Amino acid sequence: MDNQESALLAVERQRIIAEILKREGAVRTVELCELLRVSAVTIRADLRDLESAGVCSIIWGGAVSKTPPTEEEAFLDQRSILHRERKQRIGQRAAQLITSGQTIIVDAGTTTVEIIKHLPQTFDYLRVITPALNVAAAASSYAYLELIMPGGILRPITRSLIGPQTLHSLRLFNADWTFLACGGFDVPHGVTASNTLEAEIKRTMVEQGARVALVADSSKYGIVRSLNVAPLTEIDVLITDDQLADEAAVALSTTGIEVIRS
Repeated sequence: MDNQESALLAVERQRIIAEILKREGAVRTVELCELLRVSAVTIRADLRDLESAGVCSIIWGGAVSKTPPTEEEAFLDQRSILHRERKQRIGQRAAQLITSGQTIIVDAGTTTVEIIKHLPQTFDYLRVITPALNVAAAASSYAYLELIMPGGILRPITRSLIGPQTLHSLRLFNADWTFLACGGFDVPHGVTASNTLEAEIKRTMVEQGARVALVADSSKYGIVRSLNVAPLTEIDVLITDDQLADEAAVALSTTGIEVIRS
């Protein structure tokens, strides 16, 4: 009886781990121990079973999913290819909102990094706060730029830091602008995201910005992800591409948001 109960518990644990792998792309042994309240030995055994079933590959300290991510949760390198020219135009237009001497918060994403790439070389000073590795790497090439990265736990899919340390660090700063990315946006639901911890990071970014710009290409309009980040009434500017339909732009404008199609 005890063995049957243990087997059932193992099945349930492995189901939970598989769901996290599907959603996050990777798991860490230490976090699973805390979540499932079992030993590292037990978690390693579960991961070996999942590896044998073709669900994941074991790496040092955890495992990564073998299931190809959906477009919604694609790895950063894959997502960067989608709508590349649109993202570049959006980033270039967003960079025009920034002036020398400001403090800005830049969200993780393949569109937000284009903002940094299109900054002028003539600024005297700019402070950039970001949890995203790709944004930080792009920012490091500017001599005038003060780069601040919060602590946290790296989320492999987005190569961005998440967790309580990240939230605490972000709350230390008052920014002139927050440049926000999203999983989807529309009028009824506002800005939405898929990951619980990243949604909390985004909400904090909105709170800490004197003005907030949502940078999102038009393919994300009308898409509703599972977690609400902010209503459009909390967003000052939407910078998107010229493929956004006129009717959509009008509907968005009724919320008070300024719509810029680049």
